[in-house]
Amino acid sequence: MVSTLRAGLRLALVALLVGAAAPPPSQAPSPAAFEALRQADLRVASVGYRLATANAAICLDHQPGLGLQLHSLGQYGVDARAAARAAFGFETGVAVEGVVPGSTAAAAGVRNGDSLVSINGAAVSAALPGATVPPSTAERDRVEAQLERLPQAAPLTLGVKRGVQEQTLVVTPVPACRSAFEVLLGAGNDSAADGAIIQIDAGLLDSLSDDELAVVLAHELSHNILRHRARLEAAGAHWGILAEIGKNGRLMGQAEIEADRLSVYLLANAHYDPFSAGRFWRGAGRKLDFGILRSRIYLSWKDRAALLDREAATIPTGAKLPYRPPLIDLATTPMTR
Repeated sequence: MVSTLRAGLRLALVALLVGAAAPPPSQAPSPAAFEALRQADLRVASVGYRLATANAAICLDHQPGLGLQLHSLGQYGVDARAAARAAFGFETGVAVEGVVPGSTAAAAGVRNGDSLVSINGAAVSAALPGATVPPSTAERDRVEAQLERLPQAAPLTLGVKRGVQEQTLVVTPVPACRSAFEVLLGAGNDSAADGAIIQIDAGLLDSLSDDELAVVLAHELSHNILRHRARLEAAGAHWGILAEIGKNGRLMGQAEIEADRLSVYLLANAHYDPFSAGRFWRGAGRKLDFGILRSRIYLSWKDRAALLDREAATIPTGAKLPYRPPLIDLATTPMTR
């Protein structure tokens, strides 16, 4: 977990997603780089959608499950903006970067590249950013927040512009656990959750199979479902150089153990193998454990794998899904360890 997550903006560094060095400011990313970015975001969104909708019945905080991955032209760097518009087809300031296959948005006919005009008749953002406006995700965030506030399962209308044609599409969402999913550019190997957003570094994403990605995202989604951000703050926890020391470190460690434990149930409810979490830490996840350099708030890879296996073994054979483990009640329990 980290203290702030909104800082990562997609600039000309999209070339990192196809293994190239970052281009100089005067050189726009290639169409292949933008498509790689779309595919990376959509991959994370697809696994996230599966986890968030399958576990809606056990979450306390919800949002409409649509299967839309939005982006705004203004979040791209000034030097990459023209190329981004050419690659993604922005006709308004906010558009659909990707649609999760099998989602409610896909069933309604929403397509990659549709530009948003309105939501339930209310205008979204017709204005395209000026050529010198600094990059910001503010427009995208505003539209996502507008969608998140809508009823979980009530039909909504999306006015979209597809090329020169405008049309209205009716999407009937399904309930989903409250969380947005996105990729952060760079070669890092981290993932994080802040209560509403889950981010994963492109460097980590590139090294994972889809099942392994599900393990990572289930852990982060568990943080959000268990309201760890709010519970840690209420317990007086803080982030920074002293985060791993004393009571603070114990609280952070407790949150990580709780998230590990809940993650196996989230996996099972989404029809992933709950024992894949333990296998992850014996395999791909083991590379993320840096021995004596490991953060003190985490168990060793051996202990994490053993904990996950024990927790997965408690799921009753033939249990009706979604299975609600008692530990979900920790979401409303103060952290006092």
